[in-house]
This record gives sequence, structure tokens and C-alpha cells, in this order.
Amino acid sequence: MKRIISWIVMIPFAIVVIVFSASNLEKVTVNLWPLPQEITVPMFTMILTVFIFGFLMGGIVAWLSAGKSRQAARQQRYRADKAERELRSLSNKLDNRSREAQENASPATVSVPTTRV
Repeated sequence: MKRIISWIVMIPFAIVVIVFSASNLEKVTVNLWPLPQEITVPMFTMILTVFIFGFLMGGIVAWLSAGKSRQAARQQRYRADKAERELRSLSNKLDNRSREAQENASPATVSVPTTRV
């Protein structure tokens, strides 16, 4: 469901950005501040570059901020795997012990004297 909503939002947004970019063909001058250079590019190039840069930066920030969650998930998965291995080991030991107990138990034979009157 989350993926469908994402597509419903992103497709119209992408269409608006593409139409807006394609309708702005004027040239803009970009001053690369620390460098003594200026470049002239079409405005749609600048708009798409800014959107792509923002998308990439957002992805990087989201990935970095989820690092603690991924680490906690890895630790929990490790603990769960360890607990499952321990459970299997204890279950096997219990089965072995119960099998040994059944083999070692002698059948109880009780003789009841019968008398006829």
C-alpha cells in the first residue's frame, strides 16, 4: 500500500517537474562562487540538476539516519538466531534423555496371587 501511494504522489510530481523544465529554455548564468568561473546553461538543466541533487542528498540522509535501526535489527536477528539454536540443542537433549529413560525403565511386573474359594 505504501508503495502505491508513493507512486501516486511521485508520478504527477515528476510530470510537473519535466513540463516545468521543458517550458523554461532560457539561459541562466551560474556563478561557481569559490572558483572564478561562470557557466551559462539552459534553465531546465539547472532545475533538473537541483532536483537530482536534492533527491540524492535526501537518500543519503535517510540512509544514514536509519543506520541505528539497521544495527538494532541485525543485533535482534543475531539474538533470535542464537536463541533458536539453543532451543534446538535443548530440545535434542531432552529427546535424547527421554529416549534413554524409556530404554532404561524396566517393565514393572507385579504378581498378584490368585486364590480360589
